[in-house]
Amino acid sequence: MAVAVPAVRYRRIAAELRRLRELKGLSAEEVAAQVDGVNLVKLSRYENARVQLKPEVVRALLDFYECDAELKEVLVEILRDKRRPGWVAGFEQLNPLYTDLIRLEETALGHKTYQQTYIPGLLQTRLYAHTIISSAVIKPASIPEQVDVRINRQSVLTRSDAPLKLWAIIHESALAMAAAPGLMTDQLDKLLQFSELSNVNIQIMPAMAPPHPGMTGPFALLEFRQRDLDLVLLSGMLNSNWVEDPAHVDVYRAAFDEIMATALDLEQSHSLIKEKRDQLK
Repeated sequence: MAVAVPAVRYRRIAAELRRLRELKGLSAEEVAAQVDGVNLVKLSRYENARVQLKPEVVRALLDFYECDAELKEVLVEILRDKRRPGWVAGFEQLNPLYTDLIRLEETALGHKTYQQTYIPGLLQTRLYAHTIISSAVIKPASIPEQVDVRINRQSVLTRSDAPLKLWAIIHESALAMAAAPGLMTDQLDKLLQFSELSNVNIQIMPAMAPPHPGMTGPFALLEFRQRDLDLVLLSGMLNSNWVEDPAHVDVYRAAFDEIMATALDLEQSHSLIKEKRDQLK
């Protein structure tokens, strides 16, 4: 089974096609009349992400608009990704947005996240993940399957070819939770193990920290080779949403930098995690 292009990426490509056409001052009618394989109906559907985007048509449009070579390569590469096999294809009950996140993590260069209450999914133990997923207001049809997915996601951090660079900032309150014996000890051990990886940085936001942008809520910033394709995921109890506008993404990028400057540094964070772990033993 092939991996589908994330829906958020279809929307992004569609927006780029529309933006580039308007930047050239061209009407849809003018483009349809001059680009082979494109008519007015198809162009409208492409610009509104209402049809499967074909790489050869997208490339023809990008060439016609004289798109920047690097951006063109990235956009066409996204469409080629749908032909890559992926382990996530076998999990039929996943929320489409969560599926998009997993597929995007596979091609991202970096993942920056701030979490107030939970350990980030990319750093969770199996027992911790099971406990968190089981406590959700809306429980998934298959909790074991959801746990398997969450643990499988972590392979992007340890793959031999360009592992994902993770920078996680976790509030101190997430380091303590009333749970089964050994659960948090093992989880904190896992954090310490992950922090030894050269591509993983973990900072702790102390409970007594001054006001900072992270107080408005958790978020995750995914970074790609082409900066304009970066995305932010906002997670809620009932709904989660992608922030796609580059200007809005930059607001979260700046916020993360401020949160990072407010949190304990890497060495202090490692020491606090170890201290919390030792207190539980």
